[in-house]
Amino acid sequence: MLVAIISDIHDNVSNLLCSLCEAEELGCTHLLCTGDVAMLSTFRTLCEEWKHGIDIIFGNNEYDLSSFIRLAEQFPRVEHHGHAADISLNNRRVYLTHYPHIAGKAADSGLYDAVFYGHSHRSEQSLRGRTLLANPGEIAGVRYRPSFAVYNTSDNTLCHYNI
Repeated sequence: MLVAIISDIHDNVSNLLCSLCEAEELGCTHLLCTGDVAMLSTFRTLCEEWKHGIDIIFGNNEYDLSSFIRLAEQFPRVEHHGHAADISLNNRRVYLTHYPHIAGKAADSGLYDAVFYGHSHRSEQSLRGRTLLANPGEIAGVRYRPSFAVYNTSDNTLCHYNI
């Protein structure tokens, strides 16, 4: 299973749409978002444009949290997990957080196959024991070149793509 991973959109809808289109072309059938969508209207665009499953968490730039939860409930294929997520994808245990320091602790626990985070806007990946620890980079394109990642659950690997 190929899973698109995005983070730190910060309302750059143009880059968001480009990343979704590219992820679809690459064969991704699920999407993970590690936060900082920002505006509710951007979240609505994500929910409407991505036709597959979405697991999403909050970053530190979503302010009306209850509205995000209510909007997610309108889309059966979208699950908003709040501030963190512990999910199973194709027999892989995956943890989502927005914050690098929490991601590091989760990876060091050895409980997960993969841990994904955002916040720093920097595209990164490493192995902590057997756990893949990665940041897909930022969609916004404010600090770094816009990017997203694709996680392959079959072999627990990740590839980064610039937009």
